[in-house]
Amino acid sequence: METFTVNLPQIPKVGETIVVERISPQKQFVIIFEYIVTAVQFNASRESTDAADAQVSASLNHCWEGTSNFKVNNFLEK
Repeated sequence: METFTVNLPQIPKVGETIVVERISPQKQFVIIFEYIVTAVQFNASRESTDAADAQVSASLNHCWEGTSNFKVNNFLEK
């Protein structure tokens, strides 16, 4: 299991697709991951301004490589 933080324009629903773009370790290309949302847990406590609004569980559906010119707006890993 892997945990990471992304900014999304809205909290996704179960069954929806999330696309995350990551830079390769050599920074020569991007790797695009497509996930299917399997669960959403809303955070009731807002103790910190950095706290996430929700935790999303998702399973990897597909991944592929792209060039550094490829952009997936609003889905970039922090």
